[in-house]
Amino acid sequence: MNTASPVPSDEVDPASVRIVLVGCGAIGWEVATGVYAHPTGGRYRLVAAVDPYPDRADAVGALLGIPAFASLAEVLAAGVEFDAVDQRLPHHLHADAAVEVLTAGRHVLVEKPLATSIADAARMVAASDRGGVVAAVAENYPHLSAVKAARHAIAAGRAGEIRALRTTRAYTLGGVWVRDGWRTGTGPSSGIMLDQGTHHTSLLRQLGGEITAVAAQHSTAPEDAGDGAVETVLLTVRFASGLLAHSLYSWGAAALADEVEATVFGSKARIDVRVSYEADLGHAHCFDARAPQGTAISPPENYYDSHRLMVDDWVAAITEERRPLVTFADAAADLAVVFAAAASLRHGGDFVEVAEIAKD
Repeated sequence: MNTASPVPSDEVDPASVRIVLVGCGAIGWEVATGVYAHPTGGRYRLVAAVDPYPDRADAVGALLGIPAFASLAEVLAAGVEFDAVDQRLPHHLHADAAVEVLTAGRHVLVEKPLATSIADAARMVAASDRGGVVAAVAENYPHLSAVKAARHAIAAGRAGEIRALRTTRAYTLGGVWVRDGWRTGTGPSSGIMLDQGTHHTSLLRQLGGEITAVAAQHSTAPEDAGDGAVETVLLTVRFASGLLAHSLYSWGAAALADEVEATVFGSKARIDVRVSYEADLGHAHCFDARAPQGTAISPPENYYDSHRLMVDDWVAAITEERRPLVTFADAAADLAVVFAAAASLRHGGDFVEVAEIAKD
């Protein structure tokens, strides 16, 4: 357990954004220990922890010296004053909880995927469009320095004409990340595809723009195997520009200390986006005629550094009254691509138009 002490009360700026953490499971604990135990510049502070599992809320409460509750209703009943809610709930609970927070006039940060249905995502986007509050999504990739550097290099023409894109997420998930079971659903479009699919759709859209259609194929499982034996899915996506990309997911593969999760293939250069989960090895690397062995074009980073960056951006959007880096509408677009991929899997791998899925 991280035993770091919270910021002393006499060092807290009374004008800082007061946040309630709702959901103290694996991700909630990650942001509590990695971000809220040491808030950036005193610009925000956690004032309550909420989880229906008392031990989880109590652990965050004890860590940060704040009260713990079983529900947001209890926080309100106790008279705790707050401005915003950092929502790290199980994904099927996102919609109702976020709409409730937005309707009450509080800012909200929601863990991705935004929702588990197109209808719920649309409801959340509509609630976020009412104005006066900042609704952001905790989607990691747009915040990574490597992704930003790749975007800048593309925009500056360093890669030349972009010919193709590719993303890969191959690993075996275990430990606390499967504790609550939602990621271990059966079938090739089960929880793990929803989780990683929205992530890498965001990554693809950062590099290639809007995705208009997707086709999906999966590994062929033995006839006597259950749906859960299908552990690899390959997406082919078409961007509005006409550019094509591949996105490969495999959740039975050995994980590496750092992986090339995205590659930009250009007429002048290739750019790799390397992502590291266990060390500060992540960065963007550019290979071109001047540097055939490659040159780092972003500083070293850990993927989980993005947890702080996401909270910092959300708080800055609140205080500066601006748009956050990842909005509900952005996350709804990611979700529509994943549901289009699921529809393609059901229909033999044909291309499915994302706009048709988004209307459902």
